[in-house]
Amino acid sequence: MFKIGEFSKLVRVSARMLRHYDKCGLLRPAEIDRFTGYRMYSAEQIPFLMRVVELRDMGFGVEEIEETLPYYDNAEFMRKALERKAQTINDIIATEQHKLDKITAMSAQIRKENDRMVYEVELKEIPAIKAVSLREIVPSFEDEVGQWEKMWAFIKQNGIDCKRTGYSIYHDDEYKDEDVDMEIAVPVSDLSENKDGFVYKELEAIPLAATIQFPGPYDNYNKAIEKLAAWIEQNDYEFAGLIRGHGIIMPFGGVAMEDCLTELQVPVKKV
Repeated sequence: MFKIGEFSKLVRVSARMLRHYDKCGLLRPAEIDRFTGYRMYSAEQIPFLMRVVELRDMGFGVEEIEETLPYYDNAEFMRKALERKAQTINDIIATEQHKLDKITAMSAQIRKENDRMVYEVELKEIPAIKAVSLREIVPSFEDEVGQWEKMWAFIKQNGIDCKRTGYSIYHDDEYKDEDVDMEIAVPVSDLSENKDGFVYKELEAIPLAATIQFPGPYDNYNKAIEKLAAWIEQNDYEFAGLIRGHGIIMPFGGVAMEDCLTELQVPVKKV
């Protein structure tokens, strides 16, 4: 028999972790000395502990280890358990990679903004615009990329003469996390026949719009809207219509996100 410290050195598992496994009921000491209260471990417990450590190092939690160990020698059970764990880890990696991408993009944007852009609000009239439009209820704002892919595919398939700029219009009365009433539109030279859910129309003129431009990824929307909202409030204006996003330089045809330029257009009127 080995005292907990001695056993810890042999198996290279900390005494703290051995106590934790004891408390969880995963690995009890072989004996507890009735006089000293020392936890005593046996060499026969090492194969079992090595399985615990192996599963732990693959990301299995204590409860998962308890559920898995009785079937450790069942190849089919283990195959499925490992596949499930691999999928969980891949999902975590994808989530963390998305966070890392956002951090990288923001870091690059901060450096670039020092030289490129000072956010300034401009009050102007927006004329009516001939456009081909796609308005649908989409699951979330993240699905706007897919809507634009549909739009450019439709334009290419039908040989439409247009500019490589676009507008995003959100028709809901308030922000929604899901089932978003979203319209995207691309300026065209001439109106034509509606087809496959795509509608030719004139985007209404905006008699007076408070506008602001921001560079780079759409994450920079927050900085721009902060400046725009403060300007509207300080100058005694109020909303008078739907917010439009005007993609002046859009991430298509090889254009990188950091090179994009977007203008927010908010219809306003004096209070």
